[in-house]
Amino acid sequence: MMDGVSTGSTGAGTPASEPSASEPSASEPSASESSASERSVVPTVDPSAGARWVRADVIGTAVFAAVIALGVPLREERAMQIVVGAVSMVLFAAGAATGLWAYISALERSRVHEIGVANLYLLTGPTAPKRTKRTMTLSLVAQTAIALAGAIVGATGLSGDEVNALAFGILVPMFGIGINGMWAVRHGAFGPRLDRSVQPSHRSID
Repeated sequence: MMDGVSTGSTGAGTPASEPSASEPSASEPSASESSASERSVVPTVDPSAGARWVRADVIGTAVFAAVIALGVPLREERAMQIVVGAVSMVLFAAGAATGLWAYISALERSRVHEIGVANLYLLTGPTAPKRTKRTMTLSLVAQTAIALAGAIVGATGLSGDEVNALAFGILVPMFGIGINGMWAVRHGAFGPRLDRSVQPSHRSID
């Protein structure tokens, strides 16, 4: 008798238990999976996008390199000191202006995209195509290396009342940072914002 009862309770005639409505279906992605998939969705960028900013970066770097190359042997000439200082200040001002503009624009764009400071000014991650990132990164590295080399050479043999005009070149890498920011905020690829609770305020700024 016990055998019959045991067999009946587990036989095919007993209806199988149905999953409750609260249990997630195997075919439906969980909330964490959906969030992870959203993080990985980053649009691709046309390699030719923002070509004018890339050209401006390369041209500015070439001009700075040429001025420092002439300024090193003529560093004691007053006219050359003025040229080095003027070019360095112009490039720095251009970089500061574009960097600030990029930051303000990124604040607005960050309402719908996840934008980091390194993504904006150093083009890290998938922000830019490889060719664009390589060109602009090398330009920034070249600006930094040339500025440091010029400042060091210019300081060699200076007396107390002499001016190291080549040291103004230290300001120039701001140019590369600002141009990077302008390229990124206009053409860069960023993923969707993760914190969806932040909404645009639509308030006017006095």
